[in-house]
Amino acid sequence: MFDFSTAILAARLVESPPGAIMGPIARAFGFLVNFIFDLVYRIGPTNSLGIAIILMTIIFRFLILPLGLKSQKSMIKMRELQPELKKIKDKYGNSKDPEIMKKSQQEQSALLSKHGANPLSGCLPMLIQFPLFIGLNIVMRQASLYITRLREMYEYLAEQLLLIPGLVNPAGEPPGLIQNLAEGRITGYDRIVPEAWAENLNAVSNWLQHRGLWYTGTEQDVRAAIDYIGNDVIIMGWPDHLARVINRFTPTDWELVYANITDPAQLEYVQHLISNLVRIETFFGISVVEPSGWGLPGILIPIITGISMFVSSWLMQQRTFDPNADERAVLTQKMMLFVMPVMMAFFTVGLVAAVGVFWITGQLFQIIQDIILLKKSGTPIRMPFAKPPEAVVDVVPAKKRK
Repeated sequence: MFDFSTAILAARLVESPPGAIMGPIARAFGFLVNFIFDLVYRIGPTNSLGIAIILMTIIFRFLILPLGLKSQKSMIKMRELQPELKKIKDKYGNSKDPEIMKKSQQEQSALLSKHGANPLSGCLPMLIQFPLFIGLNIVMRQASLYITRLREMYEYLAEQLLLIPGLVNPAGEPPGLIQNLAEGRITGYDRIVPEAWAENLNAVSNWLQHRGLWYTGTEQDVRAAIDYIGNDVIIMGWPDHLARVINRFTPTDWELVYANITDPAQLEYVQHLISNLVRIETFFGISVVEPSGWGLPGILIPIITGISMFVSSWLMQQRTFDPNADERAVLTQKMMLFVMPVMMAFFTVGLVAAVGVFWITGQLFQIIQDIILLKKSGTPIRMPFAKPPEAVVDVVPAKKRK
């Protein structure tokens, strides 16, 4: 029987499919990023992917601006109503009687409803953004699968690599450098494809055998087999499949590939193609399609993310500032102000840098929006937790309370 395993290298996709829930979000994100990226690329390829993310974020922030303004106004109203809410709480005291607690909650809800305030309104914009973070992370980890121009560039690069002897060898010959690198058989280099590739190879071969195509099967038959078992197979000899592997290569991986190209003309051309991809996928020296990580310059993304969130959270607390708050409430606010930015920074380290760019741009947009709204409402911008010159006793006009 023909040794199918020597003819092709099969593997699960380098990245797992996004699934039924995140799949539609990822596809929508991919469509939008592809559209904006194409416009930016026509102007200039350098930093084009990062710029596309920034423009997409600005568009998104303008789309949810009415919701954001409504949320901010509601939070300011909540701050103004704190004295009235405190009076209601004092009226009923700390009673544990269910009836008394119910009356207290009803009066507070009636007061908030009368003045159009919602204590949960500040959470809604964040809840909307969370699935977008995940969707964008999926898209950017596999940017060449969603962005047409990138996919074409990687496939063309793959075609050129297949022409170079010793990189991807045909059946009957020992595996080439890229095949060994992808399977983790080179010491000191990380595996590109998972070990479960053999399971999928068997599924492909079984499909072909059951249909009598083991010896006579064409490329179309193999692709039909791959589609049947879930399109989770990579065949190195096909440019579109090889492209899915090489788009996960690190600079260190490429240096190894360069060292094994003996023809100077081929080496120069491959380096030229890769440099074009690097110009697109990096944003001021940081790859937006790779996790930010802990090293320079990528770590700058989480650091700026934490700083931008701290400033945005500080301005948000200006809208909810209550000079009569008890010590426990103030302590909770302090913890939220400092802990959440640190948590977000750590969260960003493991995500592709594009997510950090998305978050930073959104926070800068939010900061400008907050400053304008605070100035318009006459709310003074204080240092975190600074007490005002005079304690606020009641900020709700008497006419509005009648």
